[in-house]
Amino acid sequence: MDIKTRVCGIPCIVRVYDWEPYRPAKLSGPPECCYEAEGGYGEWGLLTMRGQPAPWLEKKMSDLDRARVDEEVFEYMETA
Repeated sequence: MDIKTRVCGIPCIVRVYDWEPYRPAKLSGPPECCYEAEGGYGEWGLLTMRGQPAPWLEKKMSDLDRARVDEEVFEYMETA
């Protein structure tokens, strides 16, 4: 799955390699039927707009960039 975005002002593609869907917690009912929330994460990497790996761009990412891309991936994967 590919998502177009910008990192450090540079247009790029976020390629999602693996995704585990989000499963909300169930906190009511018998204890054996309750469980904590899990999922909603996966592996992704940055590519150039031509589809080439961009490890140099991943190195330039700030913590804010990484958090924003994580959020974009989550929103896209959970609504696709």
